[in-house]
Amino acid sequence: MTEQNFAHLGLVGCGGAGFPTQVKLAARNVDALIVNAAECEPLLHKDKEILKHHTADFFKGLIASIDLTGAKTGYIGLKKKYHELLEYLEKAIPDKRIKMLPLGDFYPAGDEYELVYEATGRLIPHGGIPLNIGCVVMNVETLLNIGRNRPVTSKFLTITGKVPHPCTVEVPIGITVREALALAGLKSTEGLRIIDGGPMMGKLIADPENDIVSKTCGGLIAMPVDHVLIRKMSAGDKKNSRIARSACDQCTDCSELCPRALLGYPIRPHKAMRTAQFAPYAESDYAIDSIFCSECGLCSLFSCPEDLPPREMCMISKKFHLGRGVKPADFKGQPQIHPMRQARRVSIERLLKKLALLDFNHKAPLTDITQRFEKVTLPLKMHIGVPVTPVVKAGETVKAGQLIGAVPEGKLGAALHASISGKIAAITDRAIVIARD
Repeated sequence: MTEQNFAHLGLVGCGGAGFPTQVKLAARNVDALIVNAAECEPLLHKDKEILKHHTADFFKGLIASIDLTGAKTGYIGLKKKYHELLEYLEKAIPDKRIKMLPLGDFYPAGDEYELVYEATGRLIPHGGIPLNIGCVVMNVETLLNIGRNRPVTSKFLTITGKVPHPCTVEVPIGITVREALALAGLKSTEGLRIIDGGPMMGKLIADPENDIVSKTCGGLIAMPVDHVLIRKMSAGDKKNSRIARSACDQCTDCSELCPRALLGYPIRPHKAMRTAQFAPYAESDYAIDSIFCSECGLCSLFSCPEDLPPREMCMISKKFHLGRGVKPADFKGQPQIHPMRQARRVSIERLLKKLALLDFNHKAPLTDITQRFEKVTLPLKMHIGVPVTPVVKAGETVKAGQLIGAVPEGKLGAALHASISGKIAAITDRAIVIARD
């Protein structure tokens, strides 16, 4: 079996930007294949639920990936506080090449830079990727999909926050956010804003009635509109820049606690804050190291004692410098672990308290659903690369799992399949709509 056997299944990374999986599976002579099961974003539980309830298929996918890449060892990075799940998986391991990698309960334990270092003791070089040091990092749900060995038509996600019944569910790709929230008993989104993803790196959903659950959605969090997290997420670049210019006193706490800085990379968020005071939109070489920002949000949502937006200033600066051709690989030298790294890690408990999320920190067990969804909207691009090309026509009858969008020859992308059976109701330049008969 080769990676091309999986290319037609529409596999992408399920927890991030949607990187086509066949590219990762094309790596060879890998030392370590690392499973990101840290689920370090507060409130989310879908990876743990998959590991608990779909163990056999997960291990099938992991073993297939180890076989394809030639990895010497497969590490499952799971927080050691989940000791029951850790012990369960340890006993269930079907291959001697697989090992558990117990992690601390800190944020962001799931950052691939952190995972690679915890597993191997190696640091990814400036401008590099895990493969540069013999590692491949993959998501739990992606490995489950490999193990299932069938077209990707559904998505696991945690639905939590201010909902009657927090849960984790598997739903057809392309249903609306509003339909998904109803599975947790939420009847109305009035007075609420919905976060797609986790509270740290997630994005606010503009229109729950029409926005859809995509291949990369890992969670939906409903929060009151006046919650501190929503207020901070709602601020735009202009407001954040104005706040940064007027209030930052350069205490450097954002840089002292930055996870990437503690790993030895040259990112210093306080520099981006300083340029916001003296140069419009960080258009200064002084903050050029912002290109190393992982956008984890710890500086803005925890570290800054004045609740200012260092991450947002880094993102503005990062976009500017990358846009003019600056590359992380341009930086000389090698990263060196900060001697205070262990002491400066931020625990999830402290993060929950700072973000006023303790009241929303509920279990979200995997729940079977029986609801029949009448329509799905499937974007032509839910992945890094080019949009797929429709291979069906309006009015055509399709079955769940049928190929409806193919990747153009020689291009990067991920195939698209019908997530429900029905008729092609519409094809636009952005999506394919399927409605039940």
